[in-house]
Amino acid sequence: MRKTLSVLFQAALLALFVMVLKTGSLPAQSEHAVEKAHELAKTHPEYEKDILLSKPDFIVFAPQQDFRKVGDTYNDHFQVFDKPDGTLFAVWTQATREGNVDHHIAFSKSTDKGLTWSEPEILAGSANAVHPQLRASWQQPMVSKSGRIYVFWVQQVSNTLNQHCGAMFGIFSDNDGDSWSAPRQVTFGRQSEGDTGTDDPTPMWCNWQRPLRLGEGGRYLVASSHHRKLKNGEYVISTEFLQFDNIDDDPPVEDVRLKWFCVGDQGLFWQGFSNTCEESSLVKLPDGRLFTIMRTSAGYPIWSVSGDNGQTWAEPKPLRDRDGGEIFKHPRSPCPIYDRYGCEAGSGYYFAFIHNAFDENAKTEWQNRGPLYLIAGKFQPDAEQPVWFAPPQLFSERESNNSFYTSSTVVDGKTVLWYNDKKFYLLGRYIGDEWFRFWEEQQDK
Repeated sequence: MRKTLSVLFQAALLALFVMVLKTGSLPAQSEHAVEKAHELAKTHPEYEKDILLSKPDFIVFAPQQDFRKVGDTYNDHFQVFDKPDGTLFAVWTQATREGNVDHHIAFSKSTDKGLTWSEPEILAGSANAVHPQLRASWQQPMVSKSGRIYVFWVQQVSNTLNQHCGAMFGIFSDNDGDSWSAPRQVTFGRQSEGDTGTDDPTPMWCNWQRPLRLGEGGRYLVASSHHRKLKNGEYVISTEFLQFDNIDDDPPVEDVRLKWFCVGDQGLFWQGFSNTCEESSLVKLPDGRLFTIMRTSAGYPIWSVSGDNGQTWAEPKPLRDRDGGEIFKHPRSPCPIYDRYGCEAGSGYYFAFIHNAFDENAKTEWQNRGPLYLIAGKFQPDAEQPVWFAPPQLFSERESNNSFYTSSTVVDGKTVLWYNDKKFYLLGRYIGDEWFRFWEEQQDK
């Protein structure tokens, strides 16, 4: 069975490769985005062409660059979520620059399906570097069954300068973000020796994607990057998994219960230039298992699967286009994966992002984050690697600074990737059928 699949796969690979050569990158661009870019150019002429380079369909935010008011030229960890009535919400980490003292959590919402967005509101942290407070970073939103919105984040609580070191704090809103509760600390419940490499007991962690209802009984589950320094001096980043056990009970923030899986030495690891396995994103497979892709320092992403809602995971392996196929080249850079039909759909069709380049002769994993490629995936029930991927298709031609810390929702039945272009603009782009022609052609055969 696997041999037959491989032959068909290679034939379809050739067909799509010819199509891409003939047509170039796949089209996308909305008239609304063009009009919005033209409007922004009235105050920032340099934006008009640059903001459209990645062919967005939505423009959520572009920096105003008035640093006396708000440090807004660094925009990262862009997480868009929605409610059943179609209201879209966005939260992200914003600052003058990455790691600066004015890291803060920004919030905005759209009631017209992403065409316009409210003026960003700061939920936590310093508005600017003029009057610095303790930093707030790397937020994660969730909506309970009653409609209560929770936002949690990494809150600096000590003098450490590491931006991943902090306690978990959170707030909630029962009126779609018109007002918020006072921030409160969540009992973290996980601490490993060597978290900071100092006497500071504050954990070092970051949840790079927003939590999804992929845990036990539909509870929110998210992967967490755990940073720590071992006794031998080695700095390690492993992947652990975190389940929010009682969000649907609408508890006060301080009563939110967390459950950790694959903690400490039981986490997922990968050795490359450094011991790094991080920034996991999760999708559900049609057979109920979970599939994850993680970035490493080895020049390629890795994958793993879980058959028990994220509580235990298989030994990771390099990500290939198919069983026995080519390993995807990729520097130490984000490589998220999403379901084509909605984050928790388990549809069997997926899309992920890679740079498709890595210089193995270089002496570092930190290589150029150049043009970004979409790889369209399909579930293969009899394969070792349960998702196989079509040839890479150019998504963003930007020559550097493609650090996509992204999210995805469905708007009017269409899947949208929400991304932070250059960690500067906040944009959205439809992911339509055109990206999956490879699999359509294979099915026709």
